[in-house]
Amino acid sequence: MTVLGTKKFWKPAPGASSSQKENQILKNSGYINLQLHSVNYMSKGNFWQSTFGGWDKIALATTLKYHKGVELIEATSVQDMREVPVNKVINLGLQRNIAVKIPANADAISIDVKMTGVKNDLLQAKFDMLNKPEYQAALQLAPTVVGQVFTITSLVKNLFTDSDPRAQLEASYAGVISIQSEDNPVSIGKLTKGMLIMISTNDGSPFSNVDETKFELRGDSLYYNTKLVENTYIVFNISFEPLKGDDENSNWFKKYSDALGNLDKIQLTEDQSEIAKLFGDSKTMWIEGNALLDADVTYINRERVQIKNAAISSIQEKYKSLVQTTQPAVLSNATDIVKGLTGSTSFRTFNLAMPKTGSFLNANFDIDPAKPFDNNLLSAMNTENNLADLLHKDKRSYLASLKKNKLAFKLGSI
Repeated sequence: MTVLGTKKFWKPAPGASSSQKENQILKNSGYINLQLHSVNYMSKGNFWQSTFGGWDKIALATTLKYHKGVELIEATSVQDMREVPVNKVINLGLQRNIAVKIPANADAISIDVKMTGVKNDLLQAKFDMLNKPEYQAALQLAPTVVGQVFTITSLVKNLFTDSDPRAQLEASYAGVISIQSEDNPVSIGKLTKGMLIMISTNDGSPFSNVDETKFELRGDSLYYNTKLVENTYIVFNISFEPLKGDDENSNWFKKYSDALGNLDKIQLTEDQSEIAKLFGDSKTMWIEGNALLDADVTYINRERVQIKNAAISSIQEKYKSLVQTTQPAVLSNATDIVKGLTGSTSFRTFNLAMPKTGSFLNANFDIDPAKPFDNNLLSAMNTENNLADLLHKDKRSYLASLKKNKLAFKLGSI
């Protein structure tokens, strides 16, 4: 596992299960976060620096690559640029997000790191320019952000290509995201939650035959077998969240919000046909919001289905709160809702997102889990009341999961 004088090790995050299998990140199961947790620099001065004292100018850059089929999104940024005294061990005290809530639907996520010595004042000025918060945004997959990430990545890569600064640490790690879990995923390159430790062996102490359980983080500093690690090293924290929740800045959220806002017009009329039309218009907006959500690559398919169900439920609940209780309901029937939720999504994904509704359908029909559900099957049986109740229970389950993960469904409060 050595790359260019660097060794890599993994250990579970503090307080987490020690089992690699339990920490493995599986495909389409949630969202990945990657944090630059700790950086240490072992400065070794040249003869003149060692004799008379002096400083090194160093720069740290990271590259994160999101691989999905033929698609590759790459984010490179300068994470730090500073002067450090020579012949000393310096902990840079960096803690910075490299990626935030990246959906685990990629084939792999790669991390490249490079720490360099900067010897040229003009080069330092370029590094200083790129070492600013506006150039250090964490990777996101929203189209507008991807464009910015691409521009910054090009600037940083050109800087390294043109200048060829003197490398102090250079390493890479590729974590494959697979469907099935394995007993020892780290050893076969599978992305796993925990602490990824990259240590430069050019600084001595080659760390052969290491017992990874003896690594310990005390604050920002890394210890091995109770002794402070003095090599140049970088520690990444790879974490995972099962849910993301809704996104107020997205186009689909705004469309769902328009659907809810449209119902306010009910208060201005007593015409039953107009009330029915207003609800129909809101349902059409919900369908349009679904199409926008399907195009949002920052979400996994399972949560897309859950958000759609929660959104139509919010629309129906608001409708019921605005009309008189004696008026006939014009709510969308449950069959139509199921049709809006399935779309081109495989039944396997639908079943994961809506377990109660999915189990009911699976018990009544012969379904291919790899294909979308055939809604025409529902016409042969009276399932309306059952489906409506199950859709509601699945929605409540999703909202409870959000609350458990300290997330709120903002559409429900509009």
